[in-house]
Formats: sequence, structure tokens, C-alpha cells
Amino acid sequence: MEMITQGVVKFNAFLWGAPMMVLIVGISLYFSWKLKFIQKHLFHSISLSLKKSKSAGAVSSFGALVIALAAMVGTGNIVGVAAAVSTGGPGALFWMMLSAFFAMATKYAESVLAVKYREKNEAGEYVGGPMYVLKNGLNMKKTAAVFAVATALMGFADALIQTNSLVAIYGSVFKAPAAITTAVLVVLTATVILGGVRKIAAFCKWLVPLMAIVYIVLCLIVIVMHLDKLPWAIACIFKSAFTGTAVLGGAVGITLKEAVRYGVSRGVLSNEAGSGSGAIAAAAAQTPNSVRQGLISSSTVFWDTLVICLLSGVAVVIAGDWRGGTLFGAQLAENAFATVPGGSFFLLVSLSLFAFSTLVGWSYYTAKSMQFCLGVNVEKPVYWIWLVMMCVGGFLSPKLVWELADTAIAVMCIPNILSLWLLRKEVFAETKTYLAGELACARQESAQ
Repeated sequence: MEMITQGVVKFNAFLWGAPMMVLIVGISLYFSWKLKFIQKHLFHSISLSLKKSKSAGAVSSFGALVIALAAMVGTGNIVGVAAAVSTGGPGALFWMMLSAFFAMATKYAESVLAVKYREKNEAGEYVGGPMYVLKNGLNMKKTAAVFAVATALMGFADALIQTNSLVAIYGSVFKAPAAITTAVLVVLTATVILGGVRKIAAFCKWLVPLMAIVYIVLCLIVIVMHLDKLPWAIACIFKSAFTGTAVLGGAVGITLKEAVRYGVSRGVLSNEAGSGSGAIAAAAAQTPNSVRQGLISSSTVFWDTLVICLLSGVAVVIAGDWRGGTLFGAQLAENAFATVPGGSFFLLVSLSLFAFSTLVGWSYYTAKSMQFCLGVNVEKPVYWIWLVMMCVGGFLSPKLVWELADTAIAVMCIPNILSLWLLRKEVFAETKTYLAGELACARQESAQ
């Protein structure tokens, strides 16, 4: 198993080399510039997500938002951030935040195209995402199939990640057998995902706000308990972002290249901007035009990375033993939160909620991707395969699971970014047509 893990690590070093960094960061910078920093409309985007619409779609705009957030806000926001710090140093957090800010523009563009090129399937549901953009907007059916398959593989990898992370933390805190933890999680997940998209959306509407509040409060408690170290932590994050990080215990130091690589890749794995997966949820929304949903979708990056991941990272840098070079992922997160009374328990609660929500959200993405390839009747079988993959995830190496996810998401990014570039003028045209009206309407409603 160790040999396989090392092989995947080397392959990812190639995939996530300079070309991929330039591709992901470059497209975000380009859209930020050409869209005149769409990020400045963040507060309008958040307000739009709370407004109801009677337009066509499978779920409300808020329902689409919380499905996307459910898929995004997972154990990666805790374990993935801790893994980024342990492998890329505190500087990885800086690069994660910087890339996320610009990634809001990418998320906006993805969702605009997803709504513009969505279609109704045989069951009468609105479906979309990069695979439909590639097919309907560019007539690139084979490339669309590649994206759909890569998304399904990423979904199954995510089933492994979420289950694996929970098994690790439950085993560490309660010495719970992997089989018991896995079985309980599989049963709970099955009760939600087998009910279809509307049940998934209804479930996420109360779960996502609850889990976010619980975890944000927990992070703030850890930071306040170590408030004297906050200036040092901030300085450490900025310094190591440009110089690399020395590691104790005789281990090799963390280089600047590793800080950038793990910061950007973990950021993409968390907020999914550039991979196109969030656009699958956006396409199901009840929205009068593509720009409105694009604005709403862009706010997911803010909540996921610029709030939750940032708080996670600061808490780990302040309170975790990341310099020892011996703790990774879930173990490092548990080490940091255990420094406050009851921290391990509430970390466990947060991890459970995050993992559960992501399993629910990504099961939807996986089903829709497989439907694109095999037809509407494949949805239920995909959900059952998903549950089987969860069972497998409880017994794999944590390092291998995370590396496999990095591989899958890299493969997703390439065709998605290709479609964004080739259809960039469509994004600009849609934005010019609808943006002024959407913002004026939002201001008028806020003033009333």
C-alpha cells in the first residue's frame, strides 16, 4: 500500500505542477479582471441567496446554494486544512486564501454558463454543469463525457475521504471500531440521498447553517484561548508563505513550492472553484437568469474558504503541533482542538456534520454525472454504489485517500477550465445584459 501511495504522490506532483497552478490561478485572475472584480458584489450576492424566485428549476436558489455548500464544506475544511499546514506549512494557508479570493470569479463564471446551457432531462428535471456546457455550448461531447466520468470518480473518492476522516477521528477519541463508525454513517446517509434532490435540498437547508455556526464558534474559542499567540501565528503564516518552513524532529523543511502547491490544491479541493462541480447544483436552481445564480454561487467560496477554512487554519497554527512533523490531517486537527476543554468532543461533532453534509452533496453530483453518461435510470444504482464506496473508505490509508482526491479533481479542472476559456465571451455578454438590473433590483428591495 505504501508503494501505491508514493506512486500517487509522484503522479500528483506532476499533475499539480506549475502548469496546473498557472491554469487555475490564471483563469481566476483573468475573470476577476475582465469582470471588473465581481467579488465586490459579495454582499448583494448573499442577499440574493435569501430571496425566493418563482422561476423554473428543481430547487430554490437557496436550496441550490446549500447543496453546493453541503458538498463543499466537508472534512476538508478541517482535516484538509490541517493536512495543508502539515505538508505545506502555515504559508499554505496564505496561498489558499489568496487563490480563493480570485476563485470567486471562476465560481461565478462556471455557474453563469451552467444555467445558460442547462436542459431538462427525461424525468423533467433541470440538469446542467460543465458537461452540459461542453456538450450544448461547444459541441464537445467526448470532452463532456471525460468531465462527467472524472466528476463521478471524484465523487466516489470523496465518499472515501469523508468516511475515512470520521473513522480516524472516532478511533482516536473514542477508540471506536472502524466497522461500527462506517456502518452508522452509511445508514444515516442512505436515509437522505435515496430520497432524491428535493429531500437532499430540504435536509441541507437546516444542516448547513447549524454545522457552520457550531464550527465557527469552536474555532473562535480555540483562537481566544490562545490569543497571545495570534500575532505570532499571523506573522508565521505570511513569512512562511514566501520563505518556506523549518520542521522539527530532524525532518526535511517545507519549501515555498510545497506551500503554494498544497495551499492552492487544498483550496480547490475545498471550494471546488475551477473544478466545476458546484455548477451542477447551480443549474438546478429556480432563477430568472444566469447572472443571478452566478452571483449567489460565487458567495459559496467566501463562506467555505475565506471564513471556515481560514478559521480552521489559524486554529491549527496557533494550537497544533504542526512543527513536529509527525501529525497529519485528522490527528493534527484533534491535537489543536484538544487544547481547550471539550474541544475534542465538539471537533468530533463538527467533523460528523461536515462529513455527512458532503456525502449528501457529492452523492448528488456523482449521480448527475453518471446520468449524463448513462441516462436518468442510473441514479438509484449510483447511490447504492456510493454507499458501498463509503464502506471501503473506512479502511484505507488517510494519505492515499487524500492523494487520490487530488488526482481526480485535477482531471476535472482541465476540461472545465477549457470550457470557461472558450466561452468567456458568453460570460461577459450575460453579465453585461443582466448584472445592472439584478443589482438595481437588489438595492431597491433592500431599501423597502
